[in-house]
Amino acid sequence: MSDHEAPAEIALGHYLTLRRPIRYGSADGEWVDAGDGYYEMRFQNFWIGTDAIWIDPDIGKTQIHSFLPFGFSGVSMNKSGDNVDASLVLPNNELARSFADNAIREQWTGIVRVVMVNNLTDASVPPQLLMRYAGLISAGGWSDTSITLRLNTVLDAVTGNVPARTVHQATVGDVPVSGSLSLS
Repeated sequence: MSDHEAPAEIALGHYLTLRRPIRYGSADGEWVDAGDGYYEMRFQNFWIGTDAIWIDPDIGKTQIHSFLPFGFSGVSMNKSGDNVDASLVLPNNELARSFADNAIREQWTGIVRVVMVNNLTDASVPPQLLMRYAGLISAGGWSDTSITLRLNTVLDAVTGNVPARTVHQATVGDVPVSGSLSLS
């Protein structure tokens, strides 16, 4: 294949990291202590019944993601750009309903990585990152067949404290102290 030929087959998948603040209990079951005040559960939706490797470029750490049948709606926004919305979709069963309820009540954060799968037969070959999306799980709903969890974006999360930061002069420079502006 030359440099300008498209691959014969392109496969997209998702890697999902759910982060729960440690104040909601211990790292039992699938939870892993991330070492930063959160426990994490890590999933992927491409290799059925198989654990897959992800090398996180942010921290340079290899992580194992278990299979979970979920979908990611992607991102859509309104004309002004202040209502960016994304959703996770899971099959509706008793376990998923309990899981969804805890995610909303305990203010879990969801990080979704949209990836291009480079090797369709070997889950130990890390995929190529196309997009990373992070948001606070803020609401949910269900139908007869699925559960949907809404992810607030960073724009929505300013009031939801994701990330848990405030604006200070030391971090952003001079901050206006009045609502009036004058142009010279």
